[in-house]
Amino acid sequence: MKHFLPFLILSMILTQSCKVFNPDEIVPSYIYINDIRVKAGANEGTTSDNLIDAWVYVDGNLIGTFELPSKIPIHAEGSYNLQIFAGIKKSGLTNVRIQHDFFNPFDTTVVSVANQLDSITPTVTYEANTTMWIEDFEDPGIKFSALSYSDTVIEITPVASQVFEGNGSGKIEFAPSHLFFESRTNETSFNSFPRGGRPVYMELDYNTNEVLTIGIYHNNSSTGLTKEEYINLFPTNGEWKKTYLVLTDVVSIQTAATEFEIYLEVQKDHSSQPLVLIDNLKVMF
Repeated sequence: MKHFLPFLILSMILTQSCKVFNPDEIVPSYIYINDIRVKAGANEGTTSDNLIDAWVYVDGNLIGTFELPSKIPIHAEGSYNLQIFAGIKKSGLTNVRIQHDFFNPFDTTVVSVANQLDSITPTVTYEANTTMWIEDFEDPGIKFSALSYSDTVIEITPVASQVFEGNGSGKIEFAPSHLFFESRTNETSFNSFPRGGRPVYMELDYNTNEVLTIGIYHNNSSTGLTKEEYINLFPTNGEWKKTYLVLTDVVSIQTAATEFEIYLEVQKDHSSQPLVLIDNLKVMF
């Protein structure tokens, strides 16, 4: 008995020490996010989206970025603040994932119950004071003008099989003899693009059998507009796709530019008769 008592005391001390250094883990609750939806106000355009990631914050701390749909463990006790920021591919790059700069986070309070699963469908809204330029091809006029050396033009198609949503989409169609298309904006508001790394975005829905090139013209001197290619969007095999183009870097380096325009370009290459359909062009800054 004399030998057993010290052993018992030592065991109790070691047990308590383990709890100090290895406290009981919180049994997580779970949230399931299938999709993030966009709520657009008046004059904010389409709600179509390609939001693919949820950046999840619990009580102000980032717990991870999760590709949707996803079941997410929450290691919190009782009531907690949940914020979900919408994530995108930066200019279509699968390996570069960022938060969308112009959406407010979904923000709510949740009560954590161990092992309980809550399904949440977050809705995000645009930040106040966001400047938006929209071409959704619902009005008679088009905000792009074909250049003099372009073989064809962009026009509005009302054909149901060619329209993404609404009553019309933009159509760039080549006749057999056509080889090249280019059209650009003429928007004085673009001359106010912010610099210094502040975000400038463009998004669009598109369906194409040919490479669609998008870029900017900028004017840094008296020589006129300089053309700069930004991205090539490849054929979509008959499907509509959504992309977000982050123009921030290409705009910010033009510190002396006094004028900016956006252009669309198509050269006959992959298809014998190119057909490019676009909708819901939205520029934000």
